[in-house]
Amino acid sequence: MKQILSKSIVLIGLMGSGKSAIGKMLSEVIGVPFSDTDSIIEKEVGKEINEIFDDSGERYFRQVEEKVVERTLEDNPHIISTGGGSIVSPKTRNLIKVKSYSIWIQCDVRIIAKRLLNQGNRPLLKNKNILDTLIEKNEDRIKFYSKADIYIKNESPNLELVVDSITRNLLIKKVMKNND
Repeated sequence: MKQILSKSIVLIGLMGSGKSAIGKMLSEVIGVPFSDTDSIIEKEVGKEINEIFDDSGERYFRQVEEKVVERTLEDNPHIISTGGGSIVSPKTRNLIKVKSYSIWIQCDVRIIAKRLLNQGNRPLLKNKNILDTLIEKNEDRIKFYSKADIYIKNESPNLELVVDSITRNLLIKKVMKNND
């Protein structure tokens, strides 16, 4: 059923927390477009995220990411999945706070570590202990993630339950309404 959003929904959280998968499913359920800022960056730069980090560094990546988030938030209200570190940027945090409704996709770092174990495309995990790095990133970023409008746990293998919880929250908070 098509819904009407009063503003874009931005999903934040650690890498591997499920933001992209949840965002895609949520956009289908609500009937609005979906944007993944990492995918947009890869397309615009013409390289995968890990190549951008290797060739140009994290600082350059975050600058590009700020611009992509800003531009994406100018579009009609839709679902946006951001990179796990996007909220480290004060500019990006402010854009998300002012122009969207933010949802922190929470997930235990041990579950995320299992998900990421076989993925080689995570530049901030390269040549590092995955669990230790995730714990460190979570500790560094929790002060930013915790400013989200709502928190949703994603520890179930059933993403439909997570999406259902999000849609109920959006209706309750009047960020979304039925298009009757």
